[in-house]
Amino acid sequence: MGTSEPISIAHIATTTSTKKAIDQARSSSARPARRNSGAERSDDSFFVRCGKQYTNAEIDIIKRNRHLRLHELQDLLPGRSRNSISSKRNSLGFTYRRPPFTRGEDEEIRRAAATKGATGISHILPHRMKWDITKRAQELGVTLFNSHELPLKILGEPLADAIRKRAREDGISVRALDAELGTGLYFTSCAALRAQRGSKPNMTAIRKAIEFFDAALIPGPEGTFTIDWKDE
Repeated sequence: MGTSEPISIAHIATTTSTKKAIDQARSSSARPARRNSGAERSDDSFFVRCGKQYTNAEIDIIKRNRHLRLHELQDLLPGRSRNSISSKRNSLGFTYRRPPFTRGEDEEIRRAAATKGATGISHILPHRMKWDITKRAQELGVTLFNSHELPLKILGEPLADAIRKRAREDGISVRALDAELGTGLYFTSCAALRAQRGSKPNMTAIRKAIEFFDAALIPGPEGTFTIDWKDE
């Protein structure tokens, strides 16, 4: 029977320990976080760096110009979004307020009121909103021009003219009527052009209006029609 060499217990222990150390190193998935990794982004300091804090100069601009509208204030703060500016202005405790009307602006409203409405005057006073102008005119006791109060223009097409008149009586503008019926600009202007050319009325548009007002078309001689408004 042959003899075997003695096995060193210390050698086995050393080999096993080294193998475990190597295996653990291989199986470990832990790695140091990179600078642009999600691990770093979860840190609060990341948001501070990316938030681009407002400088003292920017805060001073907001304070001095808090009466401006957001798009006007944004022109003074390039690189800042309107939402960001709005949030910062609110956090500083400032409420948007327009400065009071000047004497010159009041005179412009009085002068232009006879020929222009709030929209027209807003072009003369570009830093004023239409509703601000309307309110100021009321405070001044000034009546602004209203195109809807002008005498209704006769187009020369009897059915269209009758429908336009009925819309005015019901407080509906001609443009609003066209928009409601989906008739383009027929009752606003196209009916007049057809009348000038000697064309027949657009009966599709006429019938839509008749149905809208719950009226009826009454046939007349030689292919003509009249409107029965029923409630008259």
